[in-house]
Amino acid sequence: MQNDSSSPDDQHKHILHDEQAEASGGPAQLEKRQPIFNLPLVLICLVGVCIGVHVLRLNVLSENWHNWLLLTFAYFPIRFTPEYFALDLPTLISPIGHTFLHGDWTHLGLNMIWLVAFGSPVAYRLGWRRSLLFWAVTALGAVILHTIIYFGDSVPLIGASGAVSGFLGGAARFGFRSNQIHPRQGLAGPVYAPLESLKLRGVLPFLTIWMAMNFAFGSNIIGLSDGASIAWEAHIGGLLTGFFAIAFLDPKRSR
Repeated sequence: MQNDSSSPDDQHKHILHDEQAEASGGPAQLEKRQPIFNLPLVLICLVGVCIGVHVLRLNVLSENWHNWLLLTFAYFPIRFTPEYFALDLPTLISPIGHTFLHGDWTHLGLNMIWLVAFGSPVAYRLGWRRSLLFWAVTALGAVILHTIIYFGDSVPLIGASGAVSGFLGGAARFGFRSNQIHPRQGLAGPVYAPLESLKLRGVLPFLTIWMAMNFAFGSNIIGLSDGASIAWEAHIGGLLTGFFAIAFLDPKRSR
């Protein structure tokens, strides 16, 4: 996360930090209160579920149960065509359930790293209820764009990449600025307007590079995917959804 270290208010922040430390028993007392892991509980739970499902799928379930899990939770665009649409369990839960399935450990690991890096300040800002809602909303945004582009396709979509991209998009609306003095307060400052946030230092270049990398890997123009399909369109859908949805879910928006 970027820290606006060049801000003229930095010196004032340090003074306030020293005053708070003195009032609470000094820096040593504050240091004792710092948690070992600055991760919100909701993210720990989401990461735990993703890892648990992956271990269960690879090492515990029989072939029949493994196939049932994939057919039930993986997202198939063909299910939403007029010929195949039905209000059954897979249709209802796969738009969000697919986020807990991953192709391999590399796929899972990369998603969890990105989630921890960009999701932590967003989750602290939103709180656990809004964070779960944000996960669901961005997952839906990802599958909507994926379905529009691949309407009627029978290739399943799995992975938390769309939801993780949503947290990245949400963080961009704050200029990727987190509260360095109090990490558990999450993203610092107001939710900037969409165009204003893109003008903040580093936001537009970072998002541009991120989209270009997703397109490069997804289209395999650099030949590194080894034949695996990366749904970069779903990543973009999740990013855009998170970018705009964060303003409606931010509990501090009225301030």
